[in-house]
Amino acid sequence: MKHLIPLLSLLPGLGLTITAQAQCDSYPSASTHTLTLPATITVPDSLPVGSLITRQPFSGTAPALFINCPTPTEVKITGKYPNNQDPVTRSYRTEVPGIGIRINIRDARGVTNNWAIHSQYAVSAPGTWVSLTSAEAEFYKIGPVTDGTMTSADIFEYQWHTVPNMRLRLGNPVRFLTPAATCELSAGDLNRTITLDPVHLSALQHATSAGATPFELTAQCNNVANVTFRFTGAPAAGNDRLFANTGTAGGVALWLYSRIDGGIQDILANGTGNTRTVAVTANRAVLPLGAAYHNNGAVSQGTLISTATVTITYN
Repeated sequence: MKHLIPLLSLLPGLGLTITAQAQCDSYPSASTHTLTLPATITVPDSLPVGSLITRQPFSGTAPALFINCPTPTEVKITGKYPNNQDPVTRSYRTEVPGIGIRINIRDARGVTNNWAIHSQYAVSAPGTWVSLTSAEAEFYKIGPVTDGTMTSADIFEYQWHTVPNMRLRLGNPVRFLTPAATCELSAGDLNRTITLDPVHLSALQHATSAGATPFELTAQCNNVANVTFRFTGAPAAGNDRLFANTGTAGGVALWLYSRIDGGIQDILANGTGNTRTVAVTANRAVLPLGAAYHNNGAVSQGTLISTATVTITYN
């Protein structure tokens, strides 16, 4: 019993000068099977290369036939895509960068194989052939996906001596795209007040800072790898590394710092050293911070009120 060898090219005619004449005892009726997909398919950046994106059967089935051909028979496949397979998924590279298609076809014996679908031609030896009955398409991520559209068209046609057996068609154009990156501060951090515990004047008369208070800022993100937090605010008079106090206490400014990996690093109000980049984990970027009173001259009783604005960028 003869059938095409899946995943391998058909053997060429080896320079035969005779045209093979089909003398099969029957032929399958031509059948067209259509693949209908959503107009848009999103491929997450987080999906590893080599992964299956989606699987979908073509419409309908064709009769299962066992066909006896006592003489050599021309066998031909016409395919949309060239023989340029991804070595990992064995899928064919499509017109959309990063997207491969693989087609599994079931024959009259009930056997399903992954078929070579590029154009090829051969002259088969006499024997019994089986018809093709149904098919399924698999789409794989074979590299970084660039937004693009797979056009509707015939993908594959298989015929004996000009008699079609199976035609596979993509019935609608399909756009593959990567989801838009989004990132924003958590609702509780959009307009947040950090309250420092009261301290005695003497605490700042004998030390440069007091009342250190840890806190965190969190960004909620999708399809983002890193988030950069940028801090701006009015610098304190006489020390532009500190943030200005608009409260009533004299000789006091705000010291703002980060606590990444447990290390203390100043966040400066003078426009330098004022960014921190944090990796996104489980769709969250968490920046550990701290704030404290800082000596900035002759300290007098009153309040510390200071404002720092945070903006985020991401990639």
